[in-house]
Amino acid sequence: MDALFSGVGESEDDEDRDVTFKSSAEFKPQAPRTTPPREAKGRRGSVSSVSSSSAPAGTDPPSEPPAKRHRPAQDRRRSVLARKEYSELAPDELALVETPGRGVMSWRQYGILLKFAPGTANAIEQTTGFPDYAPNLSKTTELEGVRARWDPPLFKVLWDSAPWDYMFQQRLKFLILHSADDLSARARSDLVDIVEFMWTHCRTFWLIGHLFFIDHHRDDYSANLHTERKKECDAVKKNYKKLLDDKVRGGLPESVLEEPGIWTFPAKCCFWVWMDKSQFDAQGRPFALTEQLRIVDKLEPARVQ
Repeated sequence: MDALFSGVGESEDDEDRDVTFKSSAEFKPQAPRTTPPREAKGRRGSVSSVSSSSAPAGTDPPSEPPAKRHRPAQDRRRSVLARKEYSELAPDELALVETPGRGVMSWRQYGILLKFAPGTANAIEQTTGFPDYAPNLSKTTELEGVRARWDPPLFKVLWDSAPWDYMFQQRLKFLILHSADDLSARARSDLVDIVEFMWTHCRTFWLIGHLFFIDHHRDDYSANLHTERKKECDAVKKNYKKLLDDKVRGGLPESVLEEPGIWTFPAKCCFWVWMDKSQFDAQGRPFALTEQLRIVDKLEPARVQ
């Protein structure tokens, strides 16, 4: 089965596959069944406890009007740091990654206020195993905090490193749930076609698994990247769905699509929170995005399938 999975895209440099986003700016990266059928994640129930960060109790003085008092039930739905305004966060609190406990609906990661990702027209629940959160931009201060993280020059370094190629090279390359000997020649050929698609469009799989915030008002490059990313992701997801549907209609056992080596597009994009520039690595420099990527992929490995 090695020939089906390990030989695709590893001995070639497909320039067409990595064509960059078109832009008039100087810095120019490119221009269901949507996915294998994965069981939807169950409703949020028992989850890990919140970070042990400390914060003041926030009890209002007796003279405060009753309407201004913090409601205990409301506080229980917010993590320790989510009860603070963004401007009130201390530098060490900007380095924390909170994990929502039972009933918590709002928490912070590297200072950014998060909530569970809202449902879409095609999905209410996230695909099992994938991150299920998005920025909570209900306040202007929170929106500005997210916008401030977008840094085109910093991003260019990451983009030029083509992390999607590494993601493809490190994928699972063998069948786990099936035996190649039990599959027909047609089914094995279908698998090759699917892996070829994954190789050709591995950047799109990476983008959807690492949805970073783009301040498209920043400059022409940012605006173009924001637009072209959406176009690429929408088109590739649609084409992948058609490919898989066609293969199943042609006789490919649907259970083959459950193989871990066959990539899936999650029902919702997986947001990636970038660190605040006040956070430094062991050398005393702001964390490069390549290092931040390594960290988030280790914490949430479903992003890289």
